[in-house]
Amino acid sequence: MSSMKGIGKPKGSRGTVKGLWRFFACACVLALLVVSGPGCASTVEPASADSGSVCTTESEFRSYVQPESRSVKQALQNILGEPPYEISQGGFDAIRNWVADRIDYVSDSKKWGVYDRWQTAEETLSLGTGDCEDFAILLCSLLRAYGIDAEHVYVALGVWDDSEEPEHAFLIEDWDCDGEWRRIEPQARAPGSSSGSLISSLVPHPDSRLDKYEITAVFNDVYYYGEPASWNERQADALDMTVTKVLSVVSYLARGLWQALVYVLRLLLN
Repeated sequence: MSSMKGIGKPKGSRGTVKGLWRFFACACVLALLVVSGPGCASTVEPASADSGSVCTTESEFRSYVQPESRSVKQALQNILGEPPYEISQGGFDAIRNWVADRIDYVSDSKKWGVYDRWQTAEETLSLGTGDCEDFAILLCSLLRAYGIDAEHVYVALGVWDDSEEPEHAFLIEDWDCDGEWRRIEPQARAPGSSSGSLISSLVPHPDSRLDKYEITAVFNDVYYYGEPASWNERQADALDMTVTKVLSVVSYLARGLWQALVYVLRLLLN
């Protein structure tokens, strides 16, 4: 409401038309921001021949996610208070919103003078800035420190099919074990947690834009899947495990019912 101070009420039809034009202009600007999507370091040309820090091994990928870091744990306490924590959607959203609000996007070309340079979670917390993979690495680190199992949250690297747009980093998670992997844009607040303006409710959330990316690699502090085939195999294994668990439970219940039926029949016959 404070942003409305100093703006007089429109008088007559001229004021109404002016108000409508202002609303339309604001809506167009916001729509352009959403369509353009969150920033990614690879969208700028390299400022030097130096490629910066580039991961080449599985251990290097995993080393960027730091759930055991003192600064990561301190940040988590600043967000949620003292541990222990009970994992919930509210806690997940609070961590996500904190990252989106506290970290400012700055490209590697502008900050480091190189095309691509990854930051650890500790570095991003210290600097308060980063690009797409730095946001994703920090959010993954905080969620792992929160208690979400390594099998249920990953940093994902993806490319946009049929487009010249470069690789983008985001988060994928299924922490509540409902079998559906969700894609999370770490640079954006959780759906429904932004200002409740009419304009924000009319535009798609940045998470929906991530569906267009084909995932090429995923990793966290424990796991690394560097090829699409390996990630698909991981998902297939997880599905097989889920089916096996369901069949095991069904078999256990069936045996229990059969034993109960046999017991009742014996009582009736005796």
